[in-house]
Amino acid sequence: MFFNDPVCDQGFQTDDGLILAQPLLLELKEILPVPASTGFWLHDPTCPSEHAFSSEQLEKLHSWQAGVNEETAKSPVLLEDMLVIPLITAQEQEEGATLVIYDVDPAVLRKMATEWLAELREKILQRFCRIRHIYIDPDTGLYNRRALTLLLAKESCRKTIFLIAAVPGTRTLAGGFQKIRQVNALLRTLIEEPLFYLGQGLFAAVRRINQRGACLDFSHRLVSRLKREGLRRVHVGFSSLPHEDTPQEILHRCQRLLAEAERRGPYSLCDEAFLVRKEQHPFALPAAPVVRRLQKKWRGLDKFGLLLVSFTHKQNMQDGKEEAQALPDLDLILAKSQSSSTTCTSSTSYISYTLNANEQLILLPDRSFEQTSLQAKELAQKISKETETPPSIGFCHWPTVGIPKIECIRSCRKAILHAGFYEKGAVVAFDALSYNVSGDLYFDEGDYKQAIKEYKAGLQIKPDDVNLLNSLGVALAEINRHREAESCFSQVLQTEPQNYMALINKGMSCRLLGHPEEAIACFEQGLRCKEHAKQASIELYLQLGKLYCLQEKFKQAVELLNDWKQLKGEPSEFIFFRLFGEALMGAGENNEAIKALQRSLQIYPQNADSQSMLGLLYVLEGQGAEVGLSLCDRAITADGGDAHHLYRRAAALRHLGRRHKALEDVRESLKVQRNNEQTLLLRAILYEELGSLRRAQQGFQRIVRMKKSTENRKKEALAGLARIAARTHISSQS
Repeated sequence: MFFNDPVCDQGFQTDDGLILAQPLLLELKEILPVPASTGFWLHDPTCPSEHAFSSEQLEKLHSWQAGVNEETAKSPVLLEDMLVIPLITAQEQEEGATLVIYDVDPAVLRKMATEWLAELREKILQRFCRIRHIYIDPDTGLYNRRALTLLLAKESCRKTIFLIAAVPGTRTLAGGFQKIRQVNALLRTLIEEPLFYLGQGLFAAVRRINQRGACLDFSHRLVSRLKREGLRRVHVGFSSLPHEDTPQEILHRCQRLLAEAERRGPYSLCDEAFLVRKEQHPFALPAAPVVRRLQKKWRGLDKFGLLLVSFTHKQNMQDGKEEAQALPDLDLILAKSQSSSTTCTSSTSYISYTLNANEQLILLPDRSFEQTSLQAKELAQKISKETETPPSIGFCHWPTVGIPKIECIRSCRKAILHAGFYEKGAVVAFDALSYNVSGDLYFDEGDYKQAIKEYKAGLQIKPDDVNLLNSLGVALAEINRHREAESCFSQVLQTEPQNYMALINKGMSCRLLGHPEEAIACFEQGLRCKEHAKQASIELYLQLGKLYCLQEKFKQAVELLNDWKQLKGEPSEFIFFRLFGEALMGAGENNEAIKALQRSLQIYPQNADSQSMLGLLYVLEGQGAEVGLSLCDRAITADGGDAHHLYRRAAALRHLGRRHKALEDVRESLKVQRNNEQTLLLRAILYEELGSLRRAQQGFQRIVRMKKSTENRKKEALAGLARIAARTHISSQS
């Protein structure tokens, strides 16, 4: 079979004491010879336990733990009226789980022999591991849907559930399976909590965060990391875990969120606000009766102004919290304002509608934009004097480009959101910048298609707005429309040639469009901008460093990544060290490259690129041929579709003098990537060393003729041709 072998049994894990406590403790009742109370004591204080031990019991457990050493770590212990059985995990985690048996007659406990207790521990572990198999996915080694259902049913674990759909960009079933294994390994480095695998590329995690802003930040970061790994589509749906919902209801809701995320684009997210808080969205329309009354009043009008007066400050859709104040008597204040205003002809020329306890809509028929603006400011001043609390007022004037009448209500809400960037009491007119603000909100929520609509609508009002063009380009890039995105950034740079964000974003799009030279030029120009020191992102250094390595400008890549370390310190991302190791190896600094790649594997042990490069370096530097080859083997097993791993193992085998084996790997590598000049050069060298001079000569000549071949490779190929010519000349003379 072409599938990888199932993951081997890892033994009892720390998380089992939290997730699988119910079935494990039920099994334990059949094993114990006497009735007793049982529970798992989880050493990690941040991990919620299902068992509330008394303070006296906890004190005894902590005292016992403090005195444990390597010899006594696995031995059952009697602590007065408690039997403590350590359950050491196979991974030797720092925080473990301990089985505690109590409510047993101390006299009975004292009669238990040490040998019998040791046998009891082994029997418990065997039974626990047998039960554990029911809740483990055999291919990934992660918990399955049954285990997730158990966790969702626990009151103490109700925070936020994330469903992560990772679709690999592979054409074969075996390649897709390998990619899922890689995603599994990568997710373990990004998520501290236990992971679950639900099949067909769908992962789940229950995280101990419940602020919507933190959940959105985490989701965006997760999508970005997985996108960087070459996945064709990534979708994230997350939802809080209310006590009244069953596990089945929670999972059904999350599946609906994932379906919406798929509609939004290839790399997108969606949360429960889409389903359960639509009416609380900042741009939601008011109740249908209010809308109908408004439509009757503005029917037939050639122009009007619409005001939204809000005493809700710092609207926070991220957490669903608002700072609100009771709405004052606006009708009385409006009457005073109308009677003293020079902009109106009648004291009754307005219609007001109360939306809720802190919002009111005001329709001003037959007003121009200037009249609407002036009356909004007058109203804000009057309300501030009457209530000593300034309201926020967002207003919209109709007709406005591209806006039907019904959208004026949403436009007022967008202006209110825009007003949130100013001090309390701001009066803001709906304009192009309001579209930028509303587009940013949709973008943060992961609804990139709606964000694109908002930005484009803003550009209808102000076609050359730099912020809108930049924002539109970023949103287009998120749904893989890179040509359109690159066009947006180019328009910005025509107006502002040194616009930092446009340079960086255009560089990203050019790289993905296959224009490396243009991408490098944009990135390098961005590095010289004044804004770079404040806005520097590791993504810029990673992308430019990767381009330098692809063009074999290894010394420039080393200097660039060293600059990041001096600017921001050593990062925690494995890809930085993987890229740093590749650059150092290309620059000939093999010992430093080994250190960087070892650091990469400490963060992400299953990264195939780091494994194959480190394996080659171990062989070249004489630090263990078999260890080096085993690392190359592991990389090929994990990601057999990458030609670079085969090339590196071939280079290692050649260094060890195993040329025929190396030639086999070279041939396999060229089946995957037939025109890789690095591999072609190695094949020609191997033919030369094996005495196949005609094949070697043809190989060197092919490299010389290749347009994309670098100068260094052409020099090596010409040197190879010179060697062959010399050998042929000597043999002809002899």
